[in-house]
Amino acid sequence: MTQEEKTVRHFMTKTVMAVELNTNAKDCAKAMAKKGVSCAVITQRGNAVGIVTERDLVSKVLAESIDARNVLVRDIMSTPLITVAPDTPLTGAAELMARYRIRRLVVVGEDGNLVGVVTTGDIARTLAEKQGYREATLNAMARYAEGGLESGPYQ
Repeated sequence: MTQEEKTVRHFMTKTVMAVELNTNAKDCAKAMAKKGVSCAVITQRGNAVGIVTERDLVSKVLAESIDARNVLVRDIMSTPLITVAPDTPLTGAAELMARYRIRRLVVVGEDGNLVGVVTTGDIARTLAEKQGYREATLNAMARYAEGGLESGPYQ
């Protein structure tokens, strides 16, 4: 790791939504919508064991016309859970995402406790910032607009 390279700790989202293994998909989706997040980490007795994303809910529940009240998150979660430590260099996190073709990594501490989530958007924002927001492609990936981050037209 170079002296200037930042670690996952500097860019991860520290407030992570977690739900227990036996939560139904409807309750999970409602909680995600209420908190405005795109994923929930699935836990069993406090330990992270999987992740449910908006994509999981759409492709595994809605697209199959399954009643979300009748399916548990343990049946639709993505596993195995790919995790990183908070001190992982951001480039290392990006390499893991590319290798596993995922957009989110769960960040766990030395004790195995959930401490955050880092996303491809977090990495794009970092790169866009490094380049002074001059690169349109990175700005789009980071959802950057003149004057700061924007929520966009699709609400």
